[in-house]
Amino acid sequence: MTNPDTKAIHLKQAISQYGVPSILLADDSLTQQFVIKAVLENVGFNVDCVDDGEKALAQIKHKRYDIVLMDVQMPVLDGISATQQIRQQFSFEVLPIIALTGDAELDDQSPAIVSLFNALLLKPVDSKDLIEAIIGLWSPQTDSSTILQQTTVVSDNPNLVNSIVQLAQHPSFDLSGGVYEWVGEAAYLRVLNAFVRVYKPYVVALTLDDQQTLTQAEQHRFFHKLKSAAADVGAIKLVKIIERFELDNHVSINEINSELTLVINMLRPLEVIANE
Repeated sequence: MTNPDTKAIHLKQAISQYGVPSILLADDSLTQQFVIKAVLENVGFNVDCVDDGEKALAQIKHKRYDIVLMDVQMPVLDGISATQQIRQQFSFEVLPIIALTGDAELDDQSPAIVSLFNALLLKPVDSKDLIEAIIGLWSPQTDSSTILQQTTVVSDNPNLVNSIVQLAQHPSFDLSGGVYEWVGEAAYLRVLNAFVRVYKPYVVALTLDDQQTLTQAEQHRFFHKLKSAAADVGAIKLVKIIERFELDNHVSINEINSELTLVINMLRPLEVIANE
């Protein structure tokens, strides 16, 4: 078994050899931006964030990047259209682009689209898989197993410790081996703060009749983002309910709303601590 200190040394050697990689993340989900930026900065990478394809194109024009992480579904200009434009100027070798998508069927049904990208990762994105993909494209000679995972910081705040323990023990959550362990307490608190701020209004909105005015595409997009955000905060039961809903497996929006309400209420104590 590789010693964690050895992994850190190998990663430092790679950075010494290739420089600190500069990464552009294009994703309109605030929680995804928080999580991915925190995970990658924890291992020494530089990350800039934009929330649509047009901004990604503008950013690439005035700054050199080693890797682009491109969400497929974004407003203004989607990730596929943005990548098509990028490929007119930059080859796969010059600017690797990793697609981030919640569509598990994209790989099978759209070979022409998939061929635009160097790699494709399904959301919710596993932190280790993401770093391995980046290292494989940024420094091919480097062993992708040499990843340094940040150890979770144990807080001296008893309220925070108790709240996280209660959250981890609740059947709706799973904090083991996920974002919490990768980014540590401080970054996790920022992530959940963003989750509560963004999705709390939908606890009310999802109960209203006007939800029926959403088109099927808009509804798919909303739950695609909510599923990824729920995975970021460890709300594993909400993720599974949305997955069943997307498969049309006799799950109602009211069931999603009920679980989202529970998740918001469970996170509220931690949100208060984060703002203290």
